Amino acid sequence: MADAREVELVRKVQGMVAERFDGNYKTAFDQYGRDGLMDEKGLERLLKDAGVGNFATRGTWTAAIMEKLDGDRDGFISFAELQFLQ
Repeated sequence: MADAREVELVRKVQGMVAERFDGNYKTAFDQYGRDGLMDEKGLERLLKDAGVGNFATRGTWTAAIMEKLDGDRDGFISFAELQFLQ
């Protein structure tokens, strides 16, 4: 079961994708990533645009998400790895 932070994250990202990208997650991912991958800077921009966290906490959010999703620890997440946000 997801905790309250994950529920907040998913809700805010879903809202931003619906509003800015007509619900198209692939288009949104491509906006923040490059060559099919998203790095920490792209993820942090996505979180900022979605209203997740604030200036003081967004880095913590970003690090926690990267830790959870970057299985091979190469510093990038793929679109497939980001699917839990849908």
